[in-house]
Amino acid sequence: MNKTLGAVAATLLTTTSALAQDAPVFTLDEIIFSAGLTALEASRTGVSVEVVTEEELQESGDIQLSDYLSTLPGISVTQNGPIGTNATFRIRGLNGNYIPVLINGIDVTDPSSTQASFNFGLLNTGGLSRIEVLYGSQSAIYGSEAIAGVVNITTLAPPDEIGTEITLSAEAGSYNTYRGSFGIGSRFERGELAFTATRLVTDGFSAADENQGNTEADGHDATTLTFTGAYDLTDTVRLGASVFWQDSFVEFDNSGGAGGDGDRFGTTEQRAARVFAEIDGAGIDHEIALQYANTIRADPTAPAFFDTSDFEGTRTGLSYQGTLDLGADSAFVFGAEHVREEYLAFRPGGASFTGDYDISSVFGEYTTAITPDFDFSASLRFDEHSLYGNSTTGRIALAWRPGPDTILRASFGTGFRAPSLNELFGPFNSVPNPDLQPEESRSAEISVEHDFGSAQLGAAVFYTEIDNLIDYVFRPGPAPDGYEQIAGTSVSKGIELTSEIELSPNLTAFGNYTYTDAENADGTRRTRVPEHDVTLGLRGEWDNGWSGLLTVQHVAERLDGDPMPDYTLANFSVSREINDRAEVYLRVNNLFDEEYQTTRGYGTSDRAFYLGVRASF
Repeated sequence: MNKTLGAVAATLLTTTSALAQDAPVFTLDEIIFSAGLTALEASRTGVSVEVVTEEELQESGDIQLSDYLSTLPGISVTQNGPIGTNATFRIRGLNGNYIPVLINGIDVTDPSSTQASFNFGLLNTGGLSRIEVLYGSQSAIYGSEAIAGVVNITTLAPPDEIGTEITLSAEAGSYNTYRGSFGIGSRFERGELAFTATRLVTDGFSAADENQGNTEADGHDATTLTFTGAYDLTDTVRLGASVFWQDSFVEFDNSGGAGGDGDRFGTTEQRAARVFAEIDGAGIDHEIALQYANTIRADPTAPAFFDTSDFEGTRTGLSYQGTLDLGADSAFVFGAEHVREEYLAFRPGGASFTGDYDISSVFGEYTTAITPDFDFSASLRFDEHSLYGNSTTGRIALAWRPGPDTILRASFGTGFRAPSLNELFGPFNSVPNPDLQPEESRSAEISVEHDFGSAQLGAAVFYTEIDNLIDYVFRPGPAPDGYEQIAGTSVSKGIELTSEIELSPNLTAFGNYTYTDAENADGTRRTRVPEHDVTLGLRGEWDNGWSGLLTVQHVAERLDGDPMPDYTLANFSVSREINDRAEVYLRVNNLFDEEYQTTRGYGTSDRAFYLGVRASF
């Protein structure tokens, strides 16, 4: 878990000279890549970002990425059963349709889902090297949908120095779960390459909760391939590409609760790619990029009354970005982008629902250090939507360091979300509703973090409001159900507290607490959003090669129709180095065998054991 607390943590990387033991120690501020149009040191970033490293993912041992992310401040996940089933990701009480997801710079959010979003249930941690979670309305940087935040995922990175590194991992465990991953990264004089392959197979457990009489296990298997590469064509021109490919199969049930068992299954194919050229110009650096993402989902066992079982969503984008260097502490980034989204929903015999739209954008961001201890950034974006006309969004962010160990941050941003193609044209909107208009948002936060030496503490206060939210409405009588604009303003606000304390040279305690008050426009609480979410943990590392991690998460005060029971979940992992290149590990999920649900009627794992080995050479 990221040890920085509140907003973006200023995690410090310590490097020492290899020439002499008594050489001076230099502390380098971590670089944040997703908080704006240009990379910045963490201490200069005025918005909240949580950073997850490859080492932290390995330490936790989680198979599904969302399981780890749910322990970060402000993040909650609900899922309709075991690994592979649909998982809804929320940031500060706002659903996944407000959260673009990028993998190696490619927007992989599915345009064909009911409210365009990414299914985190299909993404496991194999082959991932870094995740940055950006909080708040960020449409000035990322355009439509970036109201709650953004998740930026990076796969295996090549080694820092010239050479080749191979990584291998394999594990087996409960529910006949097997996972293997292979990665190879190479850096050479004029470029770099990295490739990963991950295979996951599990028999799973019943998606409809087995404690309510459901017995049929729902399995999942997935194959994931990633590739990144870059080559310096000349001293001023760099070409690069990235690819994400995944095929998955998942079994699921007709519904949750008693009698929910059903012999249902679905498949998902995801194909995504990006190519780019970076040009170092005289005073202005340029980047031109082309990206493509395609998701095909099939539900062959859908009941006849669904009459639509296959969906395809495609997104293509072309972008230009220029960076004007204004000196050591200032920069101006500007650019333009064109994105096209397309949607098909199939009935037997041919396409039954289609839709598409285009968004053309221009944007700019100015960053500067007003003083050595005070940083300012301002971003502005203008979008022209082929169905809705124009939208302008902006963001201001401030970072102040009143002392060497304290950082204060403040940000304010506006956002918008264009109606998804499914909301507009069906099939789940019984009557097409082309009159839906974009949702608009405003987001603000203030945070502080202080390093006491052996302890780091942080706090953040956040507030987001959304006007004219689009939601699914069940209408009485013969009137058809469908998506409608809900008049009024929905609000999500709360606080986040985070801490890390060094108990001894070998043992560290950490924790975070989030209070979220998320309300609909009519004042009712938003469904499935926990009011209280706390994670506590202990991390130990010993000179004899042993290390361990214990986390305990308590979630309280949720609604899913009626109030949901609170639950406390404990996970434990321990690892032992075989040598400086390999280690074995044991992970125990749900250590105390808690019976709980994140979505009403759907099951979660009993106590489960996983044994694995990983190596690099």
